[in-house]
Amino acid sequence: MKIITPTLYLKGTFNGWGLDTPFTENGLNCFSASVVFSVDTHKFKIADMDGREEWTFSAHPTKATALDLDDTTQLIHTQGIGNDLTFSPSQTGRYTLHLDLSSDTPTLTIVLAENGAETASTRGLESYSLAITTGELPRLAAVNHALDPQDLFDTLAIESDRPFPYVFGDNVDGYYEGRALSFSCGDRYRHHQGWHLGGFGSYVDGQLNDKNAANKARLLPYGIEHQFESSSDILSLVQNQRLVCLTVHTTTKSTLSIVPELNLPLNHTYVEQHDGVLVYTLETEYCPEGCPRFIAISANQAVTANEVSFATHPELNQVMHLARENTKLMLTSQASTDLLTVYLSFEHDKEKAVASAKNAAIDHGFVRHQQKLYQFLTHSYLWSDDIEYNRAVMWARLSSRTFVSHEFGTGIWAGLPWFKDCWGRDTFIALSGTSLANGEFDEAKAIIENFAAMQMTDKQSKNYGRIPNRVTSKTNIIYNTTDGTPWMIREILEYINYSGDLAFAHKMYPVVARFIEGVENNYLDEDGLMKHRHPDTWMDAKINGQIPWSPRGPKANDIQALWFESLQCAILLAELIDDEESQAKWRAMADKVKESFVQKFWNENTLQLADRLNAGDTPDYSVRPNQLMTLTIPQHNALISDSIGAHIVKNSVSTLLFPWGICSLDQHHTDFHPYHDNRSEYHKDAAYHNGTIWGWNAGFTVTALAQYQQQDFAYTLSKNLAKQILEQGHRGTMSENLDAYQQDPSQLVETGTYAQAWSVSEYARNAQQDYLGFKPKLLEGVIELAPALPTQWRTATATLPYGEKSTLNVHYERVDNTQVYLLSATQAESDVKLKVRLTGSPNEQVEITCDLTLPLEVKIDNGEVSLSREVEQFNRVAKPHFPELDTLYFAQPDIRLKHRSLESKDYLLKQREAENLELAKD
Repeated sequence: MKIITPTLYLKGTFNGWGLDTPFTENGLNCFSASVVFSVDTHKFKIADMDGREEWTFSAHPTKATALDLDDTTQLIHTQGIGNDLTFSPSQTGRYTLHLDLSSDTPTLTIVLAENGAETASTRGLESYSLAITTGELPRLAAVNHALDPQDLFDTLAIESDRPFPYVFGDNVDGYYEGRALSFSCGDRYRHHQGWHLGGFGSYVDGQLNDKNAANKARLLPYGIEHQFESSSDILSLVQNQRLVCLTVHTTTKSTLSIVPELNLPLNHTYVEQHDGVLVYTLETEYCPEGCPRFIAISANQAVTANEVSFATHPELNQVMHLARENTKLMLTSQASTDLLTVYLSFEHDKEKAVASAKNAAIDHGFVRHQQKLYQFLTHSYLWSDDIEYNRAVMWARLSSRTFVSHEFGTGIWAGLPWFKDCWGRDTFIALSGTSLANGEFDEAKAIIENFAAMQMTDKQSKNYGRIPNRVTSKTNIIYNTTDGTPWMIREILEYINYSGDLAFAHKMYPVVARFIEGVENNYLDEDGLMKHRHPDTWMDAKINGQIPWSPRGPKANDIQALWFESLQCAILLAELIDDEESQAKWRAMADKVKESFVQKFWNENTLQLADRLNAGDTPDYSVRPNQLMTLTIPQHNALISDSIGAHIVKNSVSTLLFPWGICSLDQHHTDFHPYHDNRSEYHKDAAYHNGTIWGWNAGFTVTALAQYQQQDFAYTLSKNLAKQILEQGHRGTMSENLDAYQQDPSQLVETGTYAQAWSVSEYARNAQQDYLGFKPKLLEGVIELAPALPTQWRTATATLPYGEKSTLNVHYERVDNTQVYLLSATQAESDVKLKVRLTGSPNEQVEITCDLTLPLEVKIDNGEVSLSREVEQFNRVAKPHFPELDTLYFAQPDIRLKHRSLESKDYLLKQREAENLELAKD
């Protein structure tokens, strides 16, 4: 009997868990899918479009299952995380997966695909001559305070002669993930759903440049470059468009060709020419929902565009592994040249696609793309004499742009590949380093407005006043987070302070007030602290979507810090708009929070801060990194004293901070899990917040260390993270997680998403806000600069954006015991005050207040301070000293410890189920 099935898809790591590998029926209740697998370990499931449980298949309810070639594996209906099918082929090639649903027990078999006949064209292979009159080739323009464009790009280049993965974003709704030095057919430009462009091949005088045999690859800010004996090629994904540039360059003029890997079925596309632009239109039923139907192709010179076949170009099959059924298009220069550039535009509207491709050719879009990236990198700029650190910061900033999208309004994706949606918490933790530190103030404002528009306004709802936790589509919005809204409120204030947009304070004031009212109605305890469910903090993993793996309710320390900060922000906004009544009320509430927090969380006898309060307000002293956020979240008024803060830093760092990152739980704790993924002893979510290292936690760790005069210690961590960014995993970015225990620090085991927004944004933020100490407070008409420079630095130059079009320019030099700071603003401003705090001697700091109408030079020579002009204030103050931090050190994995997570199968699962915790189903 025939089973009525929806379209099933192979969803996995090789295709971003997307819908671009459908199964096709080839017999009664039998299906097959064809895919090119590289030599790697691939994880996947089989599921329908929506991933419904009745149409999601794997082989085990909780554990991963390895598949062998030619063996048949029984499948079950199951969802879950960490229970994927895995396949590790010994050779790169095209494989066929046979899914059999004809019996009560579904099965899957993987075989090496046969070299079947190439799909014959029912419309004939097309040939076109394309020509567009292009404008004059522009030169890249430099700025005075930074390296020239080519020098900067070359310095930032990440080079290797071995394959490595990388990713770029288009800032619309897609991203490009690829692997250098291979034709693995895993390269994909992924749209909202599906893909049309994979990799590409370049030719010189009819010979294919084989990426498998390239001399080396370079990841550049504007694309991925492969270098051959006398030529090179580059793929670039242009920002804020669905536009790709493919180029081939030679040292001598030659006949050059480019073959893009097009995922366009030959017999289900229409092709035509429009004013020098070639346009492919995909039949509607073969275009995934949300994927562009129109692909427009142009070039920077006259080219011949020929649809070719394996018969005339067998290397397209044997080397590039192009699909038999897809269009194979070769674009060849009509005259000898040393540079051929091809543009591909992907749009939902044909006219828009044509215009985009044509304008890119006319205006030399590839060069314009480079210029825009250079402007981005130099608008907010830091360059010290530590080149490795400079490169890591620049790449963290570049990588943060990967996640900015306009899929559902302006937002920041949480991570790739499987967190390609906007999470309220993640967005606003990432906003500072992604948008504000880069001077992208309009973008930051749009992101805040987008989420504020989705605030729950139903007073009868428990979520009244909250913004969404996650936005997956315009209708799929959930509010299950306590901290998302206070993080947004914090960033509202930080945006105003960076931009000076005081009018925005009036617009956001009702949003802030509504949140406080919602807390008062639903979550405020008698002690002034804020209550919440166990999994509604950032440590939110749940067993089967119901039982928390890491219960932190009803009062977690970071939640109280965020609640305190929300009240502080509200007080400042109320003062601005003259709401004295609310200001007085909120100040009293904030005072009560501060009093209760210290009284209930801080243990004066043991000098420990509780991670949370249990029911009945009994403290849980589990050592987690969250306590550091009680120091770093408040922007104006501290929640706790400096003396308590010093102990918090010491306890956290000496217990949790390994050289490669800070653990989410003390390794001596009963619930500690030393490894995250691929363990037979437990589900990976058991370890997610119970030992596993999170990249973004390094951000507030560095902030806390710098706050307590420990910048050199912090810089050691930053340098270790720099190697992660530049040398490991997807180059130029940071993963979501790391195993807590590592065998080889030079080959770290990365887990979770391969690229995570808040990981890189926090790294970028540290450079500006912590080491440079730059904190605009334009709500008060002040720019604060309190550098905590690593002693390793001898020179540093920075350009720091604030206000509408202003920058603070900082130049630093140190020779022996003499330090010189040169400070100036691009716009002479008398209404903005600069407040500077510098270390004058080991025991003394100097505080300077001046206007920004003229440059100021500060020279510190063996404690003697001289100024180049008169200032409004000059004070010498004692430098804070925290003796308990004098011997700070990194923790190290103690491999002698016995961990229940490794000794007793599913220990924590059984423990949580036995605790009868309140269910938290959303």
